[in-house]
Amino acid sequence: NLSHFFASFLFGDYQTANELYDTVSSLACHKQPTVWSIFSQYYRCIIAFHLYREGQGEEWLEEGEKILQKFEHFAKQTTTNFFDSKLLLLRAEYYASSCEIVNAKVAFDASIQSARDNGFINDQGLAYECFGKFLASIVDNKAASQCFMIAHMCYTQWGALALAE
Repeated sequence: NLSHFFASFLFGDYQTANELYDTVSSLACHKQPTVWSIFSQYYRCIIAFHLYREGQGEEWLEEGEKILQKFEHFAKQTTTNFFDSKLLLLRAEYYASSCEIVNAKVAFDASIQSARDNGFINDQGLAYECFGKFLASIVDNKAASQCFMIAHMCYTQWGALALAE
């Protein structure tokens, strides 16, 4: 179920990913903080903010904020830069959901830069993809197209050819 959750998220099927998250999060192995539980919460946060912006209800903004706070706490506890771009992306999604356009753009750019600086091409691709979705939602179609094109290049470079299609 966990691999199906990640695949559904990465292919943009947020409804299925959300349903699978409920199943995965109920498993005993998800109760302890593991890499997989942290990643699933990271993706769930992006899903929550996306569903809120799609008009699925206020509870999704609250869910996203709750997970963002957990992620901020977790990131403070680590000494690695592994979570920097991820935390910045979650903040960008929060700002986008709060209609803070300037802050969202700054945070998306910072997430992209952090992922690039730290060699996380997959995170860079995801940040560009999320930024593109945000820009499309505010009708900045030219910039959105550029983000989607760069996301495609990142996913291709990462080796995720099916995702790049």
